Amino acid sequence: MKTIRLSFLLLISAINLFGVNQLTVGDPRNSWMTNQGTIEEASLTVQPKGLFMEYGLYLTFSSRGTSWTAVKDTLEVTLKFDLPADAIVYDSWLWIGNDIVKAKLTDRWSASAIYENIVKRRRDPSILSKQSATQYELRIFPMAGNQTRKVKISYLMPVTWNKNGFTAALPIAIINTSKNLPVKFPIYNWPDPQWSDPEIVNDTETLFTVIKDTSLGEHFEAVIPSTKYKNPLSIGFKTLIENGLYFSKYQQGNDGIYQFALFPTSFLNSTSNKKAAILIDYDASNSNLAVKDILTVIKNEMLLNLSNKDSFNLLFSNLSIKRYSEKWVAATKTNIETAFNSLTNPLSSYSNLGTLLANGIDFIKKNGNNGKIILISNSSQYGDYKVGNTLISDISSLMNPKIQIHISDYQSINFRNYYVNGQYYYGNEYFYSNLSRITFGSYHGMRSGLNISEAIDESFKSISGTINSFDLHTSLAAGFCYGRYNINGESNVAYINTPIMQVGKFKGEFPFTIEISGEYNNEIFSKKIEIQNPNNTRNDSIFEEIWTGAFIKKLESGPQSNDIINEIVFTSINERVLSKYTTFLCLEPNAIICTDCMIQDVRMVTEVNDVIIGQDNIRIYPNPFTDRLTIDLNCSDPGTIKELSIYDIKGSLIYQFTAGQIVKGKNVLVWNGNSSNGEKVKPGVYLLSYKTNTGIKTIKIIKK
Repeated sequence: MKTIRLSFLLLISAINLFGVNQLTVGDPRNSWMTNQGTIEEASLTVQPKGLFMEYGLYLTFSSRGTSWTAVKDTLEVTLKFDLPADAIVYDSWLWIGNDIVKAKLTDRWSASAIYENIVKRRRDPSILSKQSATQYELRIFPMAGNQTRKVKISYLMPVTWNKNGFTAALPIAIINTSKNLPVKFPIYNWPDPQWSDPEIVNDTETLFTVIKDTSLGEHFEAVIPSTKYKNPLSIGFKTLIENGLYFSKYQQGNDGIYQFALFPTSFLNSTSNKKAAILIDYDASNSNLAVKDILTVIKNEMLLNLSNKDSFNLLFSNLSIKRYSEKWVAATKTNIETAFNSLTNPLSSYSNLGTLLANGIDFIKKNGNNGKIILISNSSQYGDYKVGNTLISDISSLMNPKIQIHISDYQSINFRNYYVNGQYYYGNEYFYSNLSRITFGSYHGMRSGLNISEAIDESFKSISGTINSFDLHTSLAAGFCYGRYNINGESNVAYINTPIMQVGKFKGEFPFTIEISGEYNNEIFSKKIEIQNPNNTRNDSIFEEIWTGAFIKKLESGPQSNDIINEIVFTSINERVLSKYTTFLCLEPNAIICTDCMIQDVRMVTEVNDVIIGQDNIRIYPNPFTDRLTIDLNCSDPGTIKELSIYDIKGSLIYQFTAGQIVKGKNVLVWNGNSSNGEKVKPGVYLLSYKTNTGIKTIKIIKK
């Protein structure tokens, strides 16, 4: 039985090796009868969590625009979508009427059998599974032709750190699967002192504003209109990075989880300044992006990755290649802004890639021969190995010595595949990968799960050089570290301008030491960084999901045996993190209706002590607390109170004050940190929920 199960699981893990974003509705009894579905409404909650962004994606589906529009139609919704390899899916909800069903995480083979039986019986399930390292599938059944179905997918999105803060891609590709695009896509974020100035990257028109709402509290909100859905949008935050290091922890007693992002430039004496010739090529048939959108992305990436000491030039593909300058230009903010503001129709709608590369090489040779090339292209006409090899040979003959070429491939549509030496290549992938290899450059494409911003960002990071024989070790002064996982790779090579990101576990007492060694510019170095106990870091149990996701990814990427699969399944179910061998299943029969789920969406509502709801005033102190939390409540009418309760961060009820404890006027209530059954709760983040006829307020409280 184990052998059969293993073979089945290995087969399904091989499906969907290449990503796709697709939404269909159809009759599951006739699987070939499907049409593109519609997302009627979409919204997203975001909250930074250090190395990750916590997303709550709400989607409401319909069959509008198809032939199935009657109540008698019994349809299945299927959404296939991509997430980066480091993404972590940890929850799924399904709305059944006005009730919310919170998914059960179970092994995949059991969930599949249950779902298929339910489809035959026409009951109400949804099933969310992980098809490969980057591909996911959500199915919902049934949906009548004149009905809608609503879901929420909760996941952690890896962020891209830079010198000012970090960014994470927004799920615009999922929204674009809709036949009829939702009119708007609102983004919600709750204030947190660690993270400031939320912004929609690559869009200067869509801004976050502060909203004061009765149910959601004070929060930031940005509304992306449907006209922006073709743009590769990301969300960004600023944060304080001290001496090139971000560090945070989540601790219970002597046990905890840490995460950090460390910039190598902060501890290396790197005096070399970057010189980047940026070659821009555009084929209108291979992208949904307009020229102005592409140029905006490139400008923003230059501002993020180049310093005043660096230099640049811009070269544009056209019938005759256009150079912004004949000399290197200092990469100041003013010069970069001026360069892009002065452009008038610099790009043609067709590729002139060969001539563009030759012109870029000529520019570098005439200006000191010590620059590097960043090629940003979506060309596809050199994919065949005969054509590609000839062009590589011609380009190589122009360089002596070789000039590093770092390639950002942003082709997103109209891929043609080529089979070369037992491997499939898509678009110009064969040409790009080999050209970058022989010039000691790098290749970053959207097919690997990056968006255009991330692909360009990777090229900029690559031009700064690398640390060879790289080694990193963490330790405690009184204790030890274990279970360490690098989020952005396990290589023994680190890029100078790419932060080293790690999550791990510790047991013991601070201070915490990071020891780094390696070879840079032919010199051996070793550096120790000591971190005193960072009591001011405010984190929650989502760190457990972050560590578990990294652990599961490590297991999934290695050889698969029955023992390994069993460990993945056990860890996945126990820690509630989706894997390739488990599935989130929402089920109506015997379902547990999640009455507390909406609490989770407002758990970051406020950090202030005084909260006013209707005519009532509530104040808590001290926060954080150790043994006693005092709640001062000025109540206008006890009869209007529906709830005064304590929840944990996952929305489970911990303690509830009874109606008889609250009188009209001033109330002084005390929570001693015990659950309703008298057990002392663990240190961590909890939620005080105060609900009346006029609204609900949720206050985050911290038990030390």
